[in-house]
Amino acid sequence: MEDYPAVKLGHVNADEVQEIAGSFTIFTVPVILVFVEGQEYVREARIVHMDLFNQKINKIYKNLIG
Repeated sequence: MEDYPAVKLGHVNADEVQEIAGSFTIFTVPVILVFVEGQEYVREARIVHMDLFNQKINKIYKNLIG
């Protein structure tokens, strides 16, 4: 994520904050959720293919940041 300095990151351990799974309808871990202006744009769960994930983030970032 170093290539995307405008992106704010957060990390929540579902074992420590159990309400998070219900709030975001999470059935498996790990899960990566990407929100843009409060709307979920990307959801990757269990096995995350980093090349595809990076392509998605890059596309969103370019469209929003320029």
